[in-house]
Formats: sequence, C-alpha cells, structure tokens
Amino acid sequence: MKKDRIAMIYELCQQTREVLVEDLAEALNVSCATIRRDLQKMEDMKLVHRFYGGAVMNKDMEIEPTMNAKHLVNMSKKSQIAKYAAALIKDNDIVYIDAGTTTEMMIDYIHAKNILVVTQALSILDRLYERQIRCYTLGGYVKFSTNIIIDNDTIEKMANMNFNISFLGCNGIHSLFGFSTTNEIEAMLKKMIISKTENAYILADSSKFNQISNIKFAEKEDAVIITECLLEDLDYSSYGKIISISDPKNSLR
Repeated sequence: MKKDRIAMIYELCQQTREVLVEDLAEALNVSCATIRRDLQKMEDMKLVHRFYGGAVMNKDMEIEPTMNAKHLVNMSKKSQIAKYAAALIKDNDIVYIDAGTTTEMMIDYIHAKNILVVTQALSILDRLYERQIRCYTLGGYVKFSTNIIIDNDTIEKMANMNFNISFLGCNGIHSLFGFSTTNEIEAMLKKMIISKTENAYILADSSKFNQISNIKFAEKEDAVIITECLLEDLDYSSYGKIISISDPKNSLR
C-alpha cells in the first residue's frame, strides 16, 4: 500500500537523513517512477526536501514532527494500542481524548453508546463528526504543528470538567522522570486532565520508553500505560502500571 511504503521511506529518512531513489526502488521492489511520486507526496506533506536523485529529511522534523509525520511512524503498533484502548470506554462515559496519532486511531474502534468525548484535537473532532459521536471542545488558538486548540484559557476552563476516562499521548516515558512532552502549555493541559479523571491512560508504543522530552507533565504513578509489547532489554519494574496488549494474561504490572 502507498501509505505503508511512504511510512517505510520516512523511517529510512529518520535513520539516514538522506535517501536515494534507486536505493529505495530496489529496497521496496517498486519502480523509480513510483518512488519519485512518493517523494513528491512526502515533500507536499513537508516531510522531506527533494533533490535530483533523492531526498533529504526536512530539518524542521528534527525539532517537532508534524502530525503528518507522526502518522507514518509505527502505524501497526499504534493501531493495536488504539483498538485496545477504545474497548475500555463504557456506555454513558464522559471521555477525554488527547491529540495524537494513536488516540486519533481510537475513534474507528469506539462502540460504546451515549458517550460524550471532549477533545482539543481538530483531526479527532473531524473523525468524531464523521461517526456522529457526541463531542465537545473548548476554545483557544490552533497550534498548527499538532492541530490542537489550546491557550491559557483552555486550561482554566478544563478545571471545571470531570472525566470517567481519559487517553493521553506523550513524547517520552522514563522510570525517573515520568511522562514528558515538548510543549509547556500542552503539558499543563495534560496534567490538568489527569487530575480530573477517574481512570487516566497513556497510550505509547514501545519506542517511547526510556525517553525524556523537555517538559514533564506527570509522575509514572499518575496514569496506566497501554503499550503493544514489552522489550526484553528494558527493566519495566520501575515504570508503574503497564498494560502490554501482547501479554496473554494482559496483566497490570
């Protein structure tokens, strides 16, 4: 599939910063013309800059990837996590769904009835509207890199709300530093939501573990982590509660 192929090209760009058309065509078993069209699409998405015979990673992606970029990374893992998380929502729940690629994937798997979903993510609002799921958002300015509506007033308004369950994303999970993200005001919002939620979950594929981003928003004990699997070379005993969906017993650690 084209989207899967673009995801593979993007991950190669992340590893090497520069890719060549001929090398990609051989590695992915497609024509050079197909690769050129893929690179054109990726340039339109602001993921890469093309040059004659190849492409180089967009330098802006090294600071904070756009939502287009995040959609292309670890897609299969994120889909598994999203499906499990959506099944936790019960009829009549008031739900908060954070901005993020994994949380956005949840929408297709929601089957609970008579729920209210609160979100600040424009892309998630679109998906909720398509499925006719009752939704609500608070005002604010749009942050274009992550398509989220947020400002200081958003934080104040959120203090008046309560949730049965919430699903949040993060940029890093560390046994000492806890949960972290890249933006201070988004960190404040995440912290507020956790404090107003009965059951808070962090959705994170295995690449997020042992990572630290620049703004901490919660201790590891403040939310349950849902991930696709546990890596053999990492000690998870100090990470708090984790649901590994590949674990047959699906137990909380």
